[in-house]
Amino acid sequence: MLFLLTQGYSLDILKESIYQSGNTPNFKFSNQLKNSRKILVVNIFYFIVPTLLSFFLGVILQLWIMPILGLIISIIFFLATTMAECRLAKTGKLTNALNVFGTLNDMHTIGFEKVLLTTLTVFSVIIISLLVVLTILWYLHSNVITSIVISIFGVYMLFFSKRAMGLLYSER
Repeated sequence: MLFLLTQGYSLDILKESIYQSGNTPNFKFSNQLKNSRKILVVNIFYFIVPTLLSFFLGVILQLWIMPILGLIISIIFFLATTMAECRLAKTGKLTNALNVFGTLNDMHTIGFEKVLLTTLTVFSVIIISLLVVLTILWYLHSNVITSIVISIFGVYMLFFSKRAMGLLYSER
């Protein structure tokens, strides 16, 4: 339940970031649950599409290069998922988020390289921060404290990544 609430709230953070607001979004339990269901649908959709596309291309082409094409398709759709979540945050409409061509067009408008670089930078910051936190916690030798800190850290990094992607999308 807590996972769903944080996912829903992250959509509100994304929306505030798109509009470049410095405000913290209000927390509304029912709104967060509704948002989390929408995010779940978007993520499942953008997982299924590249999987099916890679499968059908693999069956049709039967080339040795298919694993590489599959990886490229997966990366593009991973980035498209982020743009789809931004579309969802901006409009609140699931149909806009599931519009693959509109999402890819948004990514093209912003610049594929810029979206990729921002995503890699955000992930690098998260990985480095996680390693620092884990190193510090390793010295504490406490599973309870480690679990609590990692949970808080995970939520903070989720919000950090949504803020960064929202600001990127605002350049559209």
